[in-house]
Amino acid sequence: MRAVFWDLDDTLLETAPWRMEALAHAHERCLGTRADAFALWREHNGHTLESLARGLLGDGWMRFVEAYRERYYEREAPIAPFPGVTEALDALRAGGLQLAVVTSKVSWGATAELARTGLLDRFAAVVGADDCERHKPEPEPLFTAMERLALDEPREIAYVGDSPADVEAARAAGCHAIGAAWGTLDAERLRAAGPDLLAGRPADALAHVRALAEAAP
Repeated sequence: MRAVFWDLDDTLLETAPWRMEALAHAHERCLGTRADAFALWREHNGHTLESLARGLLGDGWMRFVEAYRERYYEREAPIAPFPGVTEALDALRAGGLQLAVVTSKVSWGATAELARTGLLDRFAAVVGADDCERHKPEPEPLFTAMERLALDEPREIAYVGDSPADVEAARAAGCHAIGAAWGTLDAERLRAAGPDLLAGRPADALAHVRALAEAAP
């Protein structure tokens, strides 16, 4: 094993309450009704905000995205890493593995939140939705991270994420798929996606990566 890639929201950082509030706000502003944001996001299965907005508004999708981001980024919500995340990241780096973030969030937003929570310097690359033309569950974001880290063997990489799209992207890229059950908004769908491991804690993901490394020829 040479690297571990990580999703951001609901995997590294606990951001759901403020994302869901922004989603409900954007829905009310653009469609006139206050949706069940958690249900809407679960149905979305981890795809980009832009694709969700297109499904709701068609050609007017950018209004939804702007309303969401204005609400979400207008204040610095008290976000933090999930318990055990920082320790797992540090242990992986101490073991010689490279780390990257691969997220469906816009890259400038992801980078800012990683910096604010003290995690940014642990990652060699941050790949956001605006860095790719084809998004998760397509493998392009993972391939982009591999290119930035000069990696060429997917089976030497594990991807940790909380959504079915994360698992599907890892499978499509040929990487090991680890489901982050500690932060997911839909544990049953994540399980049904068939990750190599459904990790209850970051420490479980760490142990799995170590086991993969020990088993490698």
